[in-house]
Amino acid sequence: MGKNFRSERSKFTLLENHLLNTFYSGLYISAQEFIEIGQKVDLHLTMNTREYIIKELLNKSFDSGTISQTMALLIKKIDERTQEYHALSLSYNGTHTVMARLAQKANGTKALLARESRGNPYE
Repeated sequence: MGKNFRSERSKFTLLENHLLNTFYSGLYISAQEFIEIGQKVDLHLTMNTREYIIKELLNKSFDSGTISQTMALLIKKIDERTQEYHALSLSYNGTHTVMARLAQKANGTKALLARESRGNPYE
């Protein structure tokens, strides 16, 4: 890291880290899926690392005033995944416990997104 390196802290650092870590979020959203979400709110994101795409998606949508739509699309994606988890747990015996745990974490992520979309009223 050179002397000109400057790391900018994102307003959404907690959420970015949460979405990057499958252990905490309970789901994996691919880089392509994040790009598609960005396209739905008229953001043109280029293929890059998931970390960079998530950061770019959240910050650009905040700057353009489409953060609530972006959060709603992410919540919709989480709902789709929890439905998939439910279907998998019904299709494969013995996966109920694992799938239920993933769905519970995904619902926690959904609650985090809802809380972030409301924002801090004191800012």
